[in-house]
Order: sequence, then C-alpha cells, then structure tokens
Amino acid sequence: MDAENSDLMVHDVIGRLFEGPEPTHRADLADGAISQGMAVTRRRGFAVAGATLSVLAVVAGAATVSGTGAGSGDWSLGPDTGSISPQAYEDSGPTYADREREIVEQLPGLLGPLLPAGMTVRRDPLAGNDSTTMATGVFSPAFVLKSGGVEYILGIDNDGGETAGGFAKASAKPVAVTGGSIRMTAPSTSNSEGPVCYEFTPTDTAAPPVRFVVFGFRTPTPIDASPIDATAFKKMVEAPGFAKVRQLLDPSARASAAAVRERYTIEAKIDAEAKTVLPPGFRLKLSPGAPGELELVGPEGVDAFQWFNTTGPKGSQGQISCPADSVCFTAHGGPHFSKMGPDGRARLGIYVGWAGASTDSSVVLQVFGKSGAGAATGAYVATGAPGSETAPQGPGLTPQQARAIIDAPGVATVIADVQKLVTLS
Repeated sequence: MDAENSDLMVHDVIGRLFEGPEPTHRADLADGAISQGMAVTRRRGFAVAGATLSVLAVVAGAATVSGTGAGSGDWSLGPDTGSISPQAYEDSGPTYADREREIVEQLPGLLGPLLPAGMTVRRDPLAGNDSTTMATGVFSPAFVLKSGGVEYILGIDNDGGETAGGFAKASAKPVAVTGGSIRMTAPSTSNSEGPVCYEFTPTDTAAPPVRFVVFGFRTPTPIDASPIDATAFKKMVEAPGFAKVRQLLDPSARASAAAVRERYTIEAKIDAEAKTVLPPGFRLKLSPGAPGELELVGPEGVDAFQWFNTTGPKGSQGQISCPADSVCFTAHGGPHFSKMGPDGRARLGIYVGWAGASTDSSVVLQVFGKSGAGAATGAYVATGAPGSETAPQGPGLTPQQARAIIDAPGVATVIADVQKLVTLS
C-alpha cells in the first residue's frame, strides 16, 4: 500500500468513527504523525494508530448500545479474594521491555557526541512515533534530532523493515569504512515520500547491523536535505564511541540488573497509585513484551491492560456512548456495545462507563490477551514480543470488577499518574 492510499485509509477509518468532522487533535494526528511521521509505521500495519482506533470507536456517540439490566442486580464484588503479592507472576530476570527501556534512556547520551556539530538528539514521547511490528512484535523507539532549528524523527529500525524497503527501491551501494560498510538512501524532497535510511554492517558477519531512519517532522516546508550526509555518517560509525551504540542496540544483549531494579521501583510506584482503585486481588505491573504498556495481574494470571480517561459533556465528541450509571462492554473493539448486568463472568474486551455521577468524565478499560505477534490485533491480542510473558493468561474482568474501577473515587487522577510512570520517556 502506498503512502497516499494508506493515509487516506486512516482518515477514512477515523471519519467513520466520528459522526462529525475529526476532532482537532485527531486531525493533527492524522496530518502530522501519519502523513509525515508514519512512514516508519506504514509497513507495521499502523501499529501506532491502531492502538487507539479501538478507543476511538467508543467515543463521539459512534457506538450503539444494546442490552438491559445494567442498573439491577447485585453489583458487590463478593468475598475478598485477598491481595496479590508483588512477586506474583513477576519476572525476576531481565525482560525484553527492560532492554528497550535501557535503549530509550541511554541512546541520546551515547549518540549525541557522535552527531555533526550543532545537532542534538533527545527522547520525545510526544512525537508519537514509537512503533511495534505486528508480524514480529519487535519494538522500535523514536527520538528527535534537531539541527538548525529544524526537527526530525530518528527511528531505530530494529527489524530492518523500513531500511530494507528503502534500499531495495534506491539500490544504494555499500561504502567500505573502518570495521565494516555503510549505505544510505538519498534524501527525499518531500516529507511524504519517505525517510532517509541508514545502515552500518560490521565486517564480522556474526555481529548485527545497526539501522535507523530519519524523516521530517514539525517542519513548515518540505525538506530537501538530509540532516546527516554520507560524510557525517562515515565519521559517526568510525568514531570510538560508536562501539557503545552498537552494544546498546545489539538485539542479543540482555538488560542489566540495574534495569530490572528500575522496573521494580516503577512498579512499586504504580502499586501505590493503582491499589486505591483496583478491586481486591488485582495489581498492575509493566508488560515484559510490550514496552511502555501495562499488565493486569489477578489471582488466575495476567492480561494486557490499558485504561483511559476521557472528558467532555455526554454526547460531545471525545466521549463514550453508554447510559449513565451503567457499564457497557464490547468483545471485539467495534462500535457495538452492550449494557452489562452483574453476571459475575470474567471477559476479555473493552469496558466503558461514566466516572462517578457526572457525565462529563468517563473511563475506558481495555483487557487483552498476553502480548504476541500476528497479522492483526483486537480485543483478545496485544502486539508485543511473543513468549515474553510466561505467566498464565488471566480471564479478564467481570462487570462488577470493571464497574468498581470506573466508580472508584479519583480514578481519573490515578489513570493519569500511572500513565506518567509507564510512559517510556
């Protein structure tokens, strides 16, 4: 699928989810992150945009609600199942996500001194161009390069997909350098035509290559020059400090003990926040296979977990379609929700409801299967490195448990605070 058609497809999907025009922030997302920044993500099945589309389907009145009985029956949680210990289903050794967090934290400090004079690199979560390859579960973090007042996205191409495609089209020839060879594609004259691809291949065939892509971002006009030319790239890879960059990006390297300790520290802070709103017997931990994501830990296993707070008057754009004082559910992430009664049956899927008595703040709970790779994602699968989570799959949440979270005092604040702790920054 070419860039123009793929961009139109995303606009069309967003347009069908909303009754009116795209909200401003969604239009900006499509025009900015998709048209300019999503070149790296197009081959990945719109992994970044796809992560939010199931949420968009429940807002702006796009959902239809069926079913009865949400306000009747016994909504109590029943007997206290007890607390889940911090060690339950925890990964005592380094995980895939631990390693990716190390890359995010350490790369700017290692790469910065190797860049051309006047150029800087930083991690910017607001850039929104982290991506995960659906077919493999490989995570690729993004950074921001700044040169001469212009900002570019720097994407670490861990699976080689974008660079392989770029080089196949450009027929770029390798150039010998100390310790190996380099090649790069010619810069585009338009932001929408794709990134500049870079690759260093070591002479030692057992050592992995280093690949990254650079493309325009937050620029008022098309870019007709690469921020890193061939001479600068050669100088970078031949600098003594590049060896540490190679070590950091080596996919066979495991995370350090310090990274594991950092994970435990983050999770302790998450526990302190989340325990005030989660039902007894549940806690949250960081996903080992999907960096920057959560898992819901329960007595029977773990589920991939995302939660969101949305604001605005009922019926406005950006809000859910669910009756007041109710909890609604869909198993497939589509626009058809059912109003739930307290049947006590745990489910994987998406729960929505209003936070408290007011209808200007709502909560979305997404409970998925464990991280894995595949051609498509939905309510039952979360994209991530397969096999990273060895704990058993949990059954999801019952309507009573979901409603307990949604109705918990201060849930919107807790969601925001936990998200800050989880975000790779």
